[in-house]
Amino acid sequence: MVRFLYEVEAAVHKDAVLICDLHLGMESALFESGIRSSEISERLTKKTIDLLKETKKKKLIIVGDLKERLVGIPTQVREYIEEVSAYADITLVKGNHDGGLEKIPELEVIGPEGFVYQKLGIFHGHAWPSEEVLACKNVMMGHNHPQIKFAGVWTPAWAELKAEKKNIENKYPDYNKRIKLILMPSFNPLLGTDLSKNIGLGPVLRNKLFKLNTAIIYSLSGTKIGKLSEMERRL
Repeated sequence: MVRFLYEVEAAVHKDAVLICDLHLGMESALFESGIRSSEISERLTKKTIDLLKETKKKKLIIVGDLKERLVGIPTQVREYIEEVSAYADITLVKGNHDGGLEKIPELEVIGPEGFVYQKLGIFHGHAWPSEEVLACKNVMMGHNHPQIKFAGVWTPAWAELKAEKKNIENKYPDYNKRIKLILMPSFNPLLGTDLSKNIGLGPVLRNKLFKLNTAIIYSLSGTKIGKLSEMERRL
């Protein structure tokens, strides 16, 4: 069973920690915009290692967008893999930013269609998932960086969506009838998208295979906030 970790943008499933959307190397993009910050990737590395130590898990699954730039492999990515691989085996499900990462020998790379890990479906979200992924009862997806405004402050959040039967069965006739899609918050705290003003990123949400409007929202503390459609009234 998937368990959200308290006050951190990560989950645990069986023997693995799951995170997504690190966008390592974004320091360069920020620098080009006039923002100087050389510690983002270092902090994410430490945050990852601390999680592995705390949970005592030896498997790390990154659900896409390990790096920021579409081309090349930033130094920050190589340093991250070198340091984190001392604590856990790393599997990356390719996101739309992750071209060329197959060249790193310490990294197991899964295609954008995702994979099933101990009965949990996992894919990044910028491409269609495999039929095997949507045959799972629980499916994890990144790519959307969900945030909500809670007590006047923007904060990362988890979102749990049910299937839109009439749409999903046309594309995936053998989908799991009890399926739940879980949108993961970005592990990088600098990234976020207001779900209430967004139709959702990626073909699965754009084509309304799942009901984003009635998604159940959870805070990082595990509090069930309510349905996305009720967010503006509640908060």
